[in-house]
Amino acid sequence: MHKQAVAIVPAGGGSVRLAGLVGPGGKAALEVGGESLLGRVCRVLAGEVNRVIVVTAADRPLPELPPTVEVIHDRQPGRGPLAAICDGLAHAAACFEPPRVALLAACDLPWLSPRVVRRLVATVGENDFRWVVPVSDGHPQVLASAVAVDLRPRFEEAVAAGRFSLRDLLAQFAASEPAAVRMLTPTDLASVAADQRSFVDIDTPEDLSGLDPGMISPA
Repeated sequence: MHKQAVAIVPAGGGSVRLAGLVGPGGKAALEVGGESLLGRVCRVLAGEVNRVIVVTAADRPLPELPPTVEVIHDRQPGRGPLAAICDGLAHAAACFEPPRVALLAACDLPWLSPRVVRRLVATVGENDFRWVVPVSDGHPQVLASAVAVDLRPRFEEAVAAGRFSLRDLLAQFAASEPAAVRMLTPTDLASVAADQRSFVDIDTPEDLSGLDPGMISPA
């Protein structure tokens, strides 16, 4: 377990594209193999980092989670994962020994691999990398990435300016400090991810169709 790392999991989204297929708990509560999506993600993360912080809407019912998971309510509901991450970073900083690395993870990654988590967290700091992002299907997976916690002011400045896109923030940071960003290709991750399923999220009915129907139930 990486004792200087925290995981932040935004889980307050409205699951609009899955409307009618999920219950009041949203897709975070969707069960796969008898375990909620959010529960699966938190379980994997809790085995690899010191703290797991879930950021959700105040009125959002959550599924059962590992007992060590910390749940906080977002201060800007409906503003998306970047605003939620800022809340999580602020919460993580308010402790006796603030973390050095934050693993940013979506709540709907049913195949997230512990080995991938370890690789992402360990790469932050190598050669002064401050944001480590896997690339899958040609796209940066910002909600399966790891950042140096000292980037918190950059995140907060973006939110304060009304810029809520995490991918846009990554692009801006990469343009200003290219040496500080490490993009991990499938080849880079071949030793820890036999395939790219760690980065497959569940956003649409089509995504659900790729899972065994017998493993899925709304909650």
